[in-house]
Amino acid sequence: MVRDKSHVASSGGEMEPISLEDLDEVDLLLTELEISHGRGNIILCVVASQAYREKVIEVIKARFPTRVQVVEKGDNLIFDLRNAHALKEEILIWTLPETLSNDILEALNNFRELFYDAGVPNLVFMTPAGLDDVIWKAPDFWRYRGGYHILKGREHGPAFQAVAALSIPIDFSYRNEEELRRRKRINEYLLVKMQNKTEREKILSEIGTVHFLLGEPRQAIDYYEQALDIAHEIGDRQGEGATQGNLGLACAALGEARKAIEYYKRALAIARETGDRKGEGANLGNLGAANATLGEAQKAIEYYEQALSIARETGDRRGEGANLGNLGSSCLTLGEARKAIEYYEQALVIARAIGDRRNEGAWLGNLGLAYADLGEIRKAIEHYELHLAIAREIGDRRGEGNSMSNLGNAYASLGETRIAIEYFEQTLTVDREIGDRIGEGNALNNLGNAYAVLGEARKATEYYDQAMTIAREIGDRSGEENALGNMGIAYAALGEARKAIEYYELALAISREIGDKSNEIAWLDNLGNAYVSLGEALQAIDYYEQALAIARQIGNRRGEAHTCWNLGLEYDKTGDFLRAADLMQVCVDFERKIGHPDAERDADYLENVLAKSRKK
Repeated sequence: MVRDKSHVASSGGEMEPISLEDLDEVDLLLTELEISHGRGNIILCVVASQAYREKVIEVIKARFPTRVQVVEKGDNLIFDLRNAHALKEEILIWTLPETLSNDILEALNNFRELFYDAGVPNLVFMTPAGLDDVIWKAPDFWRYRGGYHILKGREHGPAFQAVAALSIPIDFSYRNEEELRRRKRINEYLLVKMQNKTEREKILSEIGTVHFLLGEPRQAIDYYEQALDIAHEIGDRQGEGATQGNLGLACAALGEARKAIEYYKRALAIARETGDRKGEGANLGNLGAANATLGEAQKAIEYYEQALSIARETGDRRGEGANLGNLGSSCLTLGEARKAIEYYEQALVIARAIGDRRNEGAWLGNLGLAYADLGEIRKAIEHYELHLAIAREIGDRRGEGNSMSNLGNAYASLGETRIAIEYFEQTLTVDREIGDRIGEGNALNNLGNAYAVLGEARKATEYYDQAMTIAREIGDRSGEENALGNMGIAYAALGEARKAIEYYELALAISREIGDKSNEIAWLDNLGNAYVSLGEALQAIDYYEQALAIARQIGNRRGEAHTCWNLGLEYDKTGDFLRAADLMQVCVDFERKIGHPDAERDADYLENVLAKSRKK
């Protein structure tokens, strides 16, 4: 149960003795409570002993009106959260037991929003062992928190290392843009106040992460670089490695995958130097993601397999699931949708086994992508809807936006473009609410694509222009590339092939600059299509041949099949039927292997080409 003890601030009380090495951290805690006054927030405080915890609570009582809640059971925690009715000037203090039972962990994880609904700061005390349980068994509560403070009343070791290992953007959660900006203001205030270099490094890194999540990777890089300078200065190798990894994530968000790889490799070297196997696995996974972005799917698979091996060796079930899922995504890129489904299903089993609702939703969404790739759009929609339901249940706004975007694409594939537009508009709303500028640009691109399908190419160009403006504002080269390429597609639809070619060439230049091999294939293919429409077959064939060479170089079976078909069509027109048939056979074989719905129709066309070759 939860026992209630109300307190009011004492007047002029003298501070209880606090360990000297904790004074800065306690001052930081008091400052965060002051800034959060009158607003919902979750602040964690890790203390090893009950006696030391009571000393810290007395310090807080000397500054603020408080109410202390002793938590013993999960059901009563939920009841008291729902009936908190805190006074606006109060601080709610929750003291968790030394060992956290499953019902308490489930209550924290599944009812975390109730802490914010109280409308006042909630300070949650736990032991180092409790923190470790929260991180791994109540991950959504952990990611939903505001600040966290670890007091060294006595040594606590492993739990602190677990905190540091999770201090990367992907594990930093929030409910909306307002919450992110509030956290940014708190940290900017603390940055002015705090002189301790270790704390300044942590604050600078967190401000960088806020900018990262606001879709402002350039600003994130500025703060990460300041944090990195301090890490170098004070010899914090673990902090240096974490920040190198975060710089990689920010560069990846800007579409600068090659630069991201440099940072990930430095972070990987530090992880290996310090014996941080978990960090080693994380950076191998990030290297896989960066290479996947460059279209180097086979290389990505090599990194993911190394990361998967480490995750299994260290018993990191969450990491194991993530790498299995990423292997699925690489297989999907290579056109191996059935194999991708096998990996996603393994990842889904792990997510459900460890109660990871966020990744459960993500793998359901990716299964939808795989089924869509096989042409099973209705089955894809079922999976996207499951992802959407989970995202809304756990308050995962980014997941909500992603699932609605996928639903939009699915309905667009079914020709139900108006429904697709409704989903894309909802996605755009979510992205704007959470301040995700990159997501906003993607949603605008999707809306442009939908209106292009409806034959409203001029309206489509308006959306692409907005997407391009955002990409240039935030330095998102990948987003700029996509908007330029889509502009080319729109002008091609308008019959303005020369103007389309100008945009494709601009998109192609960026894809080559940032090393985006997959899109380089796409823009070369589109340039070929544009020259076909102009009747310039030789120029078209030259572009198709370039696209085919890259697809084969990086092992992109899908790109190879698509380009072979386009080349086959051109050689068919020139009367070179045998060469056309050889190329088309590559496409038909691929489509049959993955169970593509167009396989037999294309096989019939191929048979007609072979018949012409026999007559000749």
